[in-house]
Amino acid sequence: MDEKRWARAAVVFAGGALGTGLRVALLDLLGHEVLGLALINLTGAFLLGVVSGAYANRITMVRLFLAVGGLASFTSWSTLTLQSMGPDGVLVAALETAAGVGLAGLGHLAARTLKLRRRGRR
Repeated sequence: MDEKRWARAAVVFAGGALGTGLRVALLDLLGHEVLGLALINLTGAFLLGVVSGAYANRITMVRLFLAVGGLASFTSWSTLTLQSMGPDGVLVAALETAAGVGLAGLGHLAARTLKLRRRGRR
């Protein structure tokens, strides 16, 4: 692997460690795993949309750290899948997933709108 790939991998790893640590700390602080994870997943989805809107198609070290490493590890859609095994779980998982997609879209639009407004001021 060349130096550039090692650097990218290191940035993703660092973001992942930070995102996972933050998720675990927030779940512990919030105390309720199902509601806490929903809050984390929905917040993370919105923030992923913001990063997507801010960076568009540019892949930078900051984007790799924030999105691929940090926010992807902060959210835990796989745990949501496990939580959906109960009787009410399927409805919760479906609603949370739909809300997550919607919030990601809103985050993307918000970042793009802010970016366009800033360009207009120059």
